[in-house]
Amino acid sequence: MQERTILEGHENIKYHFKSFNELYELALDGDYEPWYSMEYWDETFIPFFILEDTKVIANVSVAPMNMVLKGQNYYCLQIGSVMTHPEYRNQGLSKYLMNYVMEKYKDQYEFFYLFANETVLDFYPKFGFTRVDESDFILRDMTNIHGKKSDWQPLSINDPKHISLMEKFSKVHASLSNTIDFSPNSCLAMYHFLLQFDESIYYSAEKECIVIMEYDKEMLRIYDILSTKLFNLEEIVSTIILEETQQIQFFFVPDTDFGGKLEVKLNPFDEDALHIFPQENRKLFPKHFIFPLTSHY
Repeated sequence: MQERTILEGHENIKYHFKSFNELYELALDGDYEPWYSMEYWDETFIPFFILEDTKVIANVSVAPMNMVLKGQNYYCLQIGSVMTHPEYRNQGLSKYLMNYVMEKYKDQYEFFYLFANETVLDFYPKFGFTRVDESDFILRDMTNIHGKKSDWQPLSINDPKHISLMEKFSKVHASLSNTIDFSPNSCLAMYHFLLQFDESIYYSAEKECIVIMEYDKEMLRIYDILSTKLFNLEEIVSTIILEETQQIQFFFVPDTDFGGKLEVKLNPFDEDALHIFPQENRKLFPKHFIFPLTSHY
């Protein structure tokens, strides 16, 4: 067997990024290149990877997060980018790395959490994680919501001026939700701007605000609102709906129920299922909630 080494930390990635990114593309169909090459990946996203000679063959990354849940701060650790090269699967590499990071950080955080797809729903309970179903928040009754003109414009990640705006809002912005939110995290925000929602970013100078959203025929999906000041969600909505918009899905917990019209229901979503450790921390969360989608790595 060739020599294997465990490396950790942002500082080690620069020596092995090409191989690391190849693994990410192969295992999770992603590409860290724009985020990494533009130097937005920082020490708050920490990889733990196994190197066989010069080849990265497995990884588990962690990210310290400050969650604000119903006005109380919780220091927690998100686990993500759990991946193994196809040629090295069934050797216990992900299990080894999961045990490694959980042991390393066990006394430093109030709880751990991660998001699992349907192929690994049986994997994480082996480490003591319990699944917690989140809810959908959908507005279907658009009565009395009338569109207003505003100055929203799409932003491009290829425009340096637009990138500067994204940087500004990634560092300082008002709370997204009084139910559950996370402290501003520039590394994570730029990850979403550059890698996940690069064609879904809109800016209003008038409102001093960026909204990440997607129009899909009659459906408007709102993923995040980054505002330099406290905002009124109903007012924001009135300026971004289109004539054909008939329903809106929010990927965070809105601070308004739109006069009782907001529909809320549990959604056991197997493609991105929340898991928490230790399981007793389930009681911290209300019956209906959702982690903001842009808080995911």
